[in-house]
Amino acid sequence: MSDHVIGTSGGIFADPSILAPKIVDRERRAYCIGVKMAFGSDTVFEVPNKTRADLMLDYLAVWRQAGISPTEILKCMTTNVAELLRINQQRGPIAPGLAADIIAMLANPLEEIESLRKVNFVMKDGKIVRRPQ
Repeated sequence: MSDHVIGTSGGIFADPSILAPKIVDRERRAYCIGVKMAFGSDTVFEVPNKTRADLMLDYLAVWRQAGISPTEILKCMTTNVAELLRINQQRGPIAPGLAADIIAMLANPLEEIESLRKVNFVMKDGKIVRRPQ
C-alpha cells in the first residue's frame, strides 16, 4: 500500500499534503468557468474535538485559496444553496414572504470570512435562539 494514503470511516484518501492542492485547483477551475457552487456542512468523517461546524468552517481556507471572495462564499452558503436545492421560492435570500434563518457577528464577514466562527446572534424561523452575551 502507498505511503500517501490514510484510512477513514469513509474510505481511503490521499495524504492531505497531496490532496489539498488538487482540491484547491478543482475549486478554482470550477469557480472560474462559472459553476454554481454550494457551501454546506456535510462531512463524511469525524475528527476528535471538532464539531461539524468546525469542519465546515475549516473549508473556508480552501475556498479563499481558490480565489473565491467572501461575498461569493456567502452566496454559496445562502442563495446558491437554495437555488440548487430548488427551494429558493421558500428560502435563501432575506426577502418579504420567505423563511429566513439569520446570524450576526461583531465582525463583517464580507471583510473577514473567518468571522463566521464567532456568531453571537441566531434567529431561526423568526425566533431568537441565541442572543449576544
